[in-house]
Amino acid sequence: MEWDTVMLWLTRALIGGGSISAVILGLLYSFQERLIYIPKIPGIPNDFQYYPNDYGLEYEDVDLAAKDGTKLHAWYLHPKGWTLASRKQRPTVLFFQENAGNMSFRLPFLRLLARYLDCSIFAPSYRGYGRSQGQPSEAGIKLDAQAALDHLLQRPDVDKDLVVVIGKSLGGAVALHLAADNPTAFKAIVIENTFLSIEDVAPKMLPFLGPVLGRGKLGNFLIRNKWRNYQAIRKIGDTPILMLSAGQDEIVPQSHMQILYDDIGGANNKRCSWAEFPEAHHNDTYEVAGPQYWQAMLAFFRRFVPVVE
Repeated sequence: MEWDTVMLWLTRALIGGGSISAVILGLLYSFQERLIYIPKIPGIPNDFQYYPNDYGLEYEDVDLAAKDGTKLHAWYLHPKGWTLASRKQRPTVLFFQENAGNMSFRLPFLRLLARYLDCSIFAPSYRGYGRSQGQPSEAGIKLDAQAALDHLLQRPDVDKDLVVVIGKSLGGAVALHLAADNPTAFKAIVIENTFLSIEDVAPKMLPFLGPVLGRGKLGNFLIRNKWRNYQAIRKIGDTPILMLSAGQDEIVPQSHMQILYDDIGGANNKRCSWAEFPEAHHNDTYEVAGPQYWQAMLAFFRRFVPVVE
């Protein structure tokens, strides 16, 4: 929608007496990327605070370019001592992070991921995050994800038949859309605490806008970054998927994950696995759930992804 049309709509709302709501909706339209994507945590420099070798991982800095020319940065990580041949024999995880902070804050999780799943990891930074250029948006991040997958499938140390995509929160949305666009690319998919769509989660984030925002509501035209995951998940075909859900998620209602699970057949879908952690929150699932979290992940890998014992 063109900006002059939005301004006309806001002007009419102002004249009609809805001045405060109109101003808020106008700000939502103009600055929604700043609400959804938080590359820099206030008070902390945007560059990496930690590096993979601080967590016992060998790594390679990888420079990528998205289709629109945006320059991106990624890390290729693996346990110490792995040769090219040994890396090619193991699964490779394409990891997409949450919406706040850069990839260095995910290293405690990535260290455990490499350890428990005995895998290498490719971790791209979205545009505007870490050392990647540009400004984040749904359209742009989708290009970033495709660039990361294209690079990964061309690497000599990656078995393209053993690539798994894992995404947490926003990263789950990125993973689902990438898998929907590349239905044969992944051996398996893992998503954690992911939402149905921005339209569905907006009333949780901004409760006072509930009357106008939400699926089927009139104000949804203001949301440019829709991330309609309920549509994407129906396009992943027969790819096995593990859904990890925190019972005390204070950001994304657990019902979102449950609906996504039900939408692809739930317990009747033998290629869909569900793991719930009743005491966990949105950002601490693997820490609070502890062994149960990794047991669920490893059981899924053993079932659908070859793992050397």
